[in-house]
Amino acid sequence: MAVRLFEGKEHASSYWKYRISPSEELISKIMQFLMSNKEQPYELAVDVGCGSGQGTLLLAPHFAHVVGTDISPAQLEMALKHASSPNITYRECPAEELPFEDGSVDLVASMSAFHWFDHSRFLQEAHRVLKPHGCLVLLNYTLDMELSYGDCSEALNNICKEYYAALFPYRNPYLGRSSLDLYKQAYNSLQYPVKEW
Repeated sequence: MAVRLFEGKEHASSYWKYRISPSEELISKIMQFLMSNKEQPYELAVDVGCGSGQGTLLLAPHFAHVVGTDISPAQLEMALKHASSPNITYRECPAEELPFEDGSVDLVASMSAFHWFDHSRFLQEAHRVLKPHGCLVLLNYTLDMELSYGDCSEALNNICKEYYAALFPYRNPYLGRSSLDLYKQAYNSLQYPVKEW
């Protein structure tokens, strides 16, 4: 069962302001992986669970057309407000029911959203719409990490652990203890001949 959160207008506004976006370096790595497996041109990328559209904007320079999809009209309204490229459009739909033809998409990306989907149904749907040698990208960040910053690394990590411990009781139970396990499980389940963690 997919989980529906992040739908109100206030939340969409906060999402636009505060949501962590992938770095240009990470987008570059994604494009390198795609280029090593599929020849150009790259016609269509789909950003599934796009929220307020930060990731959609990052994909736009690399594809003829990018479609951000989300189940929340408020999130899509915010995304449209900030769409700065003519090759971006948005569609309202569940992640498990993508409105694209079989084998029509070069890249399906889910940036910090896959964990809210019905995982098996979404993976089947992504496989259905991908072109041969197309690319599926599941991105997320984790709080289970060690930070390094000069001689204050230990103190910084202790502060972060204390902060994360204070937040943990408010974590949505649907996510379990760590979304990292979910992403590893999804990665291990994919039967693609070429994949990269």
